[in-house]
Parts: sequence; C-alpha cells; structure tokens
Amino acid sequence: MSISIRPFQPNDLQGVLRVLAQSMHADAIPESRFVRQVLLDANFKPDAAPVAVRGDDVIGFCLSIGRQVPLENAPSDAEKGYVTLIGVLPSEQRRGVGSQLLASAEAYLRNLNRKLVMVSSYAPGYFIPGVDVNAYPAGLSFFAKQGYKEIIRPVAMQTSLWDLRQPDWIGERACKLAGEGVTISPFKPELTLPLLDFAREEFPGDWVRVVREVIGRIVSQGDSPSRLIAAIDQGKVVGFSHFENERFGPIGVAASQRGRGLGQVLLYQTLMAQRDAGFRVAWFLWSDDKTAARLYNGAGFREVRRFALLRKELA
Repeated sequence: MSISIRPFQPNDLQGVLRVLAQSMHADAIPESRFVRQVLLDANFKPDAAPVAVRGDDVIGFCLSIGRQVPLENAPSDAEKGYVTLIGVLPSEQRRGVGSQLLASAEAYLRNLNRKLVMVSSYAPGYFIPGVDVNAYPAGLSFFAKQGYKEIIRPVAMQTSLWDLRQPDWIGERACKLAGEGVTISPFKPELTLPLLDFAREEFPGDWVRVVREVIGRIVSQGDSPSRLIAAIDQGKVVGFSHFENERFGPIGVAASQRGRGLGQVLLYQTLMAQRDAGFRVAWFLWSDDKTAARLYNGAGFREVRRFALLRKELA
C-alpha cells in the first residue's frame, strides 16, 4: 500500500504520539504536553505539520513552524522557519518517508518566504535544542544528507541535590554583595515590574514570558516565591534565577554587573530552594561549554546530553 503525505488532522493525534514515542525514545512527549506545546501554539498550522500515512495508519510526522504571531520582546525572525519534531516508525524507516515529510515542511516554509530553517531553536515551543548526537545518531546523519549544517553543540547537564552544600566562598561572596547594597530575595509582589523590566532590557526573547508566567503562578496558584530569586541593587533588579520542579533556569545577570559573583550566588540559592522543595536532582537543557565551565561545573553539574543545533538555507 502506498504512502501519502498530508496535513495534520485532529484524529491523527494518537497515531502521531505513537510515532514520536517509538522514534524519539529519549524524549517522552505525553499527550498533555503535545496538546499544550503544539496544538495550542498560536503559530501552529496543520499544513506545517505533515503526517505520513499508509492506509489508515500514521507512520510518520514532522512539525515545522513559521512564526506569524510575534514573540513578546524578541527580535524579528521573519526570515526563519523551524523544524522541532520529526519521526518515522522504526518499521517504516529507510524508505524515504522522513525525506518526504521534511520536504513537505520545507515547502511550507518556502511558501512563507522563509530563507532559513533551524533545527530546532524555536521559542517557546522547542522540545530539545537540536538533535541529540548520542541518542539519535541516525537523525543527525539524516539531516546532514538533507543539507543541514551544524552551528553549535549545546549541552544538557544535571547535578544531585542529595548532598548539596554551599561552599564557604559563596557565603563570603553573598556577604560582600550585601555590604555593597545588593539584596538576594525570593519573589515578592513589589518586584513584579522590576523583574519584567530586567528581562525586557537584558535578555530580549522569551524571558519576559517566563517571568510573567511564573509570577502569575506564584501570586494566583500558590507556587513558592523561591521559584524566582532576584538580585536587587538600589531598587533595580540586576539578576535573577528560576526553577520549575527539577528543571533549573533560566538564570541571568545584567551585563554591567557580571564579574561580581552574582550568578554563582543566585545559582546556589536556587539549587538550595529546589532541594528544600523536595527535589533530588536539578537539570537544565541548554548551555554552551564556556558557561558550563564558568558557572555549572563547580556546582557539580555534569553533562548528560549533547545536541547539534542545525540550519539550512532555503533556495
């Protein structure tokens, strides 16, 4: 029976989830997350999500995004498109199904006048930052054959919180900062606007949304204020750190304040808040090696995954 490629349809959901579960074995994507992160995304279009079917069976899926609803406080990416998911049932692989799905996604993006395709740095809806080079080596080879080039290889890291101890020098640094007028504080309502201003000014992109959403959960749903820790200097937020369950980050310090040890103090404050909340590990999905060496290695973080961020120019 022949294979056909068509846009995503509502009744495809369970078949698509089955494809992803079998082809992306290192990345569990439950139904609730797929609905929230894919179907509820304002930029989702069925034509951008081709499905491969044989008869009535879904055997492959690809998700591409051409952003049409701008991301708050982010530079325009009108020239870019994104591929954030692609998978084919193992029994159907090496038959050209993946190539047909990707060609369909690229055609959609080309029709939107996108000049560049990224795998897969789309915010806020990416699942992993590229192709896991160890879990999916065949996927990396597949994209290379389709003309995609590596940009960087971000790292995911994890640390145990069981025996977390704050080094003496962190306490000394915090005391020094306090003497200089810097306060480290869990979220309180009067920090709402300063935190939003900080994210808007220092980290254009998706951080304003993160700050906005976590503040909303703290004030309306009873989440712990320690989920969002701020560094304040003379009433102005100059850094913050955040966690959600076991996931650590984002963390950031104002460009003018770096080198004072704010990042290390915020890091340990947040890790201790995660430990006190009952979590036994902390992890994050994306960092570069330079930041890992400067900030994370000393806190016991170790590499657990390595990704390849890819790009391709569309003709």
